[in-house]
Formats: sequence, structure tokens, C-alpha cells
Amino acid sequence: MEAHGSRKTAGVTPARERIPLRELRRSARQLWVLLALLLGAMAVAVWYYLYIESGHSGVEWSLVDALYMVVLTVTTIGFEEVHPLTQSGRMFTTAFAITGIALVALAVRSAARLLVEQQLSTEVQRRRRLRTLNEMKDHYIVCGYGRMGRETVHQLRRRDLSVVVIEQEPSALEMLREEDIAHVEGNATQDEQLQEAGVDRAKCLVAAVATDEDNLFVVMSARLLNSGLYIVARASREETVNKLQRAGANSVHSPYVGGGRDLAYAAMEPGVVHFLEQVLHQAEFDVDFRSVSVPDDSPVLGKPLLGSGVMQEGGAMILAVLSADNQLRTNPRPNRMVDPGDTIIAMGTREQMAQLERAVRG
Repeated sequence: MEAHGSRKTAGVTPARERIPLRELRRSARQLWVLLALLLGAMAVAVWYYLYIESGHSGVEWSLVDALYMVVLTVTTIGFEEVHPLTQSGRMFTTAFAITGIALVALAVRSAARLLVEQQLSTEVQRRRRLRTLNEMKDHYIVCGYGRMGRETVHQLRRRDLSVVVIEQEPSALEMLREEDIAHVEGNATQDEQLQEAGVDRAKCLVAAVATDEDNLFVVMSARLLNSGLYIVARASREETVNKLQRAGANSVHSPYVGGGRDLAYAAMEPGVVHFLEQVLHQAEFDVDFRSVSVPDDSPVLGKPLLGSGVMQEGGAMILAVLSADNQLRTNPRPNRMVDPGDTIIAMGTREQMAQLERAVRG
């Protein structure tokens, strides 16, 4: 499988398109501040009537009386005073009425603005998501955002590849929104969701939903919608592997079988496993493995690896060559000729990989 792909990062939008979300959060904070100020002013007024006004007027104010007076004042209902007020009490009530009414008006205005911005933000995000999906090509579709799906998306995005996730669980959808990852809401077994994710334009689909039965439906549906799509599927049970392959999966992986192999290899060759972990899973290391297929019109066809520019000093390390008849040649000789249908497997930095792809594709 050709492992390059579009370099457009899915779900990562320019700062100017994130403004609605920032405005939404700012409006929410403003509303909470206004409500806190209003409650604080009401608490001060209750304290004033209970202790200050009671002392000046000689009339005992109860907590209910103070609360009632505060509510009447701030809501502008305008009933008569609970108890006759002193001169200082009237001045305080006037000041509290002006402050309280202003805070109520500002809070109502802020709440209305927040409601409108929520609706606008939802619409903006929906339109942006649809526009992003429609513009995608040669991208990767990941069905399911569970533990395996999240790790798959993380690794793809770490390599700056375009990714679309199909998910229906509310908690997973919330994580996708927070991480700003392009996604489609719905069941990945349905053709509508696969088509919305651009399955006809995609490079690869990863079926990593919860059950083998659902993965089988995803593989079958995706294969019918795009006969040339490369499909990778997860199989929880070993007996499902053959069914997924017959349904159209190009590669099937069992986390239990693969995990057992990894554990055994880690026990036998810890140094090798540590090296692979560093290269494959650590973002700070600019080293990666990649396979590059040789097109039919490649300028390196019929030339030796060393003389064609595929193998060069300071370039990517050529680990193996997979021929058209699936014969794998590891550590190929520099004078090996590049044949039609070859796939070159290499290791190197992103810049070295880019040089290799330019040499192979001209």
C-alpha cells in the first residue's frame, strides 16, 4: 500500500474559523460573572436590611422580610415596602435598585447573546465540517473512536495525514469536537455515513468498531462503494479473520494475536522493541517508516537503486523492496534494478522520505 497521502491536516482549522468558539466561551464567562455580581449585590442588600436597617429603624427585620424586599426591588414589581424605611434605608434601596436592575438587564442581554451564539456556532461548525469533508481526497477513514480508533487517529495525524472518523457514541463525539477532528456522526455500517465521509475519494479505511459483526458490515459496505479502497480491519476473534478477508479487507489484525506477538518479541529482543517504539510512537523523533510504490511512468524504472536516485548518500535508508509478485528482498543490493510494480520500503526523516518520493515519481 502506498503510504504517502495528502498532507492537509484534517480537522485543524485556521484561527479565524475558531473565533465563534472563543466568542461563545467569552459570553458564557461574562454571563457567570454578571450572575455572581447580582447574587453578591443581593446578599449585601439582605445583610443591610437584617442588621443596618433594623438597627436604625428599631424594627426587627426577619430573613424572609429581607429576601422579600430584595426580590421586590430587583424585579421592579413595586409592591409596598415590607417595613417603613429610614432616610438612609431609602437611599440604600435606591442605589441597590439601580445596581440590581442594571445587573439583571445585562445578565438577560448576555444570556440572549449566548443563546444566539450557540446556535450560530453550531451552524458554523456544521458547515465547516461539511466543507472539510467535501474537500478531502486520498484521506483515511477510521470507523470507531474507541481505544484502538483513538490510537489509530493519533498516529495518522502525527504524520500529517487527513483523517475522518465515523462515530455515534456521544462521549466519543464530544472528544472529537474538543480535539477538532473531522468526523461524521452516525453508524459506520450505514452507506450514508460512509458516503458522507468520502469513501469514494478515500485512500484507506480502518474498521475498528466495537464488534466483529459490525466490522464485517463496514468492510462489505466500503468495498461495494469503492472497489479500489485499501481496507484494514480489526478482528477480536481469530475465526473472524478469514470472513473479513473474504468480505474485502486487504489486511486484518487481531489485537490479541498481535499483542501476544509483541509481548513475546519484547521479552526476546527488548532493544529492538524499544527502538521501534521510539521511532513509531514518539512525536519528537523525526524518523518514520514508509512504503513508496513505483508508478508505471516512474523515471527510475530500469535503473539501479544507487544510480537512479532512490538510494543516495544522506537519503532515506532502503530497508527492502517488495516486487510485483510479492517477493520481499530485504537489504537490497545497490545495483538491483527498479522494476514495474515494485514497492520500496524505507526509513528516514520526513525530508528524506519526501526526496525519495520525488525521485520515484519524478
